[in-house]
Amino acid sequence: MNKKLEGLRLRKLSIICVLVLTIFAITISSFDVEAAENNKNVSKNAGSLVIVGGALDSDNEAVYMKYLTLAQQYKGKSLKDVKIAIIPAASAEPIGSANAYKEDFIQYGVPAENVYTAPIAVIDDPSTKDVDESTWKNNGNSAEIAKKIEEVDAIWFVGGDQLRHVKTLVTPDGKDTVVLNAIRKIYENGAVLGGSSAGAAIMSNPMIANGTSVSALTEGVHLLKNFDQEVDNDQLFLTTGFGFFPHGIVDQHFLQRGRFGRLLVATQYNKTRYGFGIDENSAMVYYGADDSIEVVGESGLLIVDLQEAKTPKSKRFAMNNVTMHYLEKGDRFNVTAGTFELNKKHETTKGIEYYSKNPMATDIFGAQKLKKVLTEDLIDNEAKKAEAIWFDMEDDKKGIGFKFTFRKTNKTEGFWGRIDKVGSYAALNVQMDVEPITIKIQLDK
Repeated sequence: MNKKLEGLRLRKLSIICVLVLTIFAITISSFDVEAAENNKNVSKNAGSLVIVGGALDSDNEAVYMKYLTLAQQYKGKSLKDVKIAIIPAASAEPIGSANAYKEDFIQYGVPAENVYTAPIAVIDDPSTKDVDESTWKNNGNSAEIAKKIEEVDAIWFVGGDQLRHVKTLVTPDGKDTVVLNAIRKIYENGAVLGGSSAGAAIMSNPMIANGTSVSALTEGVHLLKNFDQEVDNDQLFLTTGFGFFPHGIVDQHFLQRGRFGRLLVATQYNKTRYGFGIDENSAMVYYGADDSIEVVGESGLLIVDLQEAKTPKSKRFAMNNVTMHYLEKGDRFNVTAGTFELNKKHETTKGIEYYSKNPMATDIFGAQKLKKVLTEDLIDNEAKKAEAIWFDMEDDKKGIGFKFTFRKTNKTEGFWGRIDKVGSYAALNVQMDVEPITIKIQLDK
């Protein structure tokens, strides 16, 4: 198989401890499918979304040109006539962040005079001595800015703290400001909205405000009561988002920061079928016209599907039969039909799996670890399952944690191909179980 040319080598696992699993009693209850079908977000429309998982490189031509092409298509304009509005509110350096994106848009062919930085922010940018950007905090109510927004073809939300976007564009009683209304208007008419990191988080409603996978699994969901509430950054908080994306919660920096635990918990709490995790320097492009998704950029997208998931009764978080799909550049998913159309360069790994081992991974929330487990440890492996754990030692002999079992079924299929000179994976219909565990360590004598 051509992957052997990659010079990949098998890694031997060194077992340094014996894990004794205390599996809690399981009483299965079905996931509420009817509740999962209830759509809490805006209805689909003609617009498009370019949702970037953070750390977008200026030289990521695929993502930038996808965004600009969609902007051109809104009113059939040439690139030199496209108009973009940047919303810098999330950044601690609003002008600096906006200017960085402006330079990128200029680099890809948009005239400088066609890029408008909306004066909406809550923090003063230390690099601008003549302007106090914190005085812009109420500008979401500006009719003048709203009018300018209605004239553009594309909106870009910068990264930073997603709560700052919400504070400036949603009123304290939860209503849209006039600027957010203007953004919705052009989006519904066919404009493209984009954003990276915090600018991706705000695309769903509710949105993830902060939190880690570990805290999500051990403490569950916390709700933000007001936008100025002080929170622990480790705790999973959900709050109001803009709801441009209508099919579930969106998460970002996904594989790099090991956030699939928090996406799983948030999706279950929200009683929606799907959760979407976008990795860094990559985009999930949503086409409202046909309700489809395309992956663009360097890394990939994880889709969590809870339609068949079951929740055991347990004192700690547990879930069975979670379905997971992993897609990379050029792969597509039609949300309404539930069908996939993979990049033509992705070829099946069935029957020609490259690896042969019984994998057990530790530190499942480490950078890119989930991708390795799904791909090398499972779908491109002769093994029928791959296991992974996370645990926290209470002392030097025992601790608590979670065991994750990733399983192949007759629907599971893996794919590999060389795309843009780089090896690329996709995986469909992987089943996952999560169970709480107690760990004891026996040291070798």
